[in-house]
Amino acid sequence: MKNNFNEDDVINRMSRYQFSIIHLQDEVVGFVDRAFAILYDDDLERQWTLRDEEGNRHVVTYNKNLQKPMLIGGWTELRHIYELHDFHTIYFGYVGDSCFHITIFPSKCKPLSIARFLKRIEADQPLFNGPKLHFFIFLNPNQCNASHLDLPADFGNYLRQGRFKYIFLYGPRKTVKCKLLLRNHPKKSSKIGSGWKEFCTAHGFHQTIDLVFEVDHMKSNQNVKVLTYCNF
Repeated sequence: MKNNFNEDDVINRMSRYQFSIIHLQDEVVGFVDRAFAILYDDDLERQWTLRDEEGNRHVVTYNKNLQKPMLIGGWTELRHIYELHDFHTIYFGYVGDSCFHITIFPSKCKPLSIARFLKRIEADQPLFNGPKLHFFIFLNPNQCNASHLDLPADFGNYLRQGRFKYIFLYGPRKTVKCKLLLRNHPKKSSKIGSGWKEFCTAHGFHQTIDLVFEVDHMKSNQNVKVLTYCNF
């Protein structure tokens, strides 16, 4: 599919989202950040255009699978071009229209970074089989440091169906039990109360960040997967 962008201009455009992955020496696919795949699902085509720092252009095929997003076609060729035979960090900066800046770091990743990446792939797996709902919240620094989080109306309505007093936030680093504050008077409001600050602290949230809240679409469930960008 043809991408509508000026190729000569791509490298100079501001990235809309950044994430990094680690090239795994025994894998013939590249793992894609789940939060990114979900956030930009409507924007992403199956064919991605990658441009490196020298302006070299590569085309890879994305499987468009939100449960396990991966780069499949063209990945082996990319490995050969950059002589990737070990564990290397690859930075992706999304500029829109399924186009990316990439930076490939030639030095071998440290064992700790590799372990974190493998753990993150496992931690980001869905909690449920079947259809899922996603709610998006763009956190600002004040919300990261607050004792509670105000929820969008649609997310609040979903949780109200279950009449829960608590929910469990499953993050990449920790699962935290949080109190749910649902009020109808003097006006309707839905908040995550005690536990929210602990969750933010455990994950090092202190600046603006995109969060994806993934829940079971079949019925209201108090177990909530929280996804955000990957960097190692």
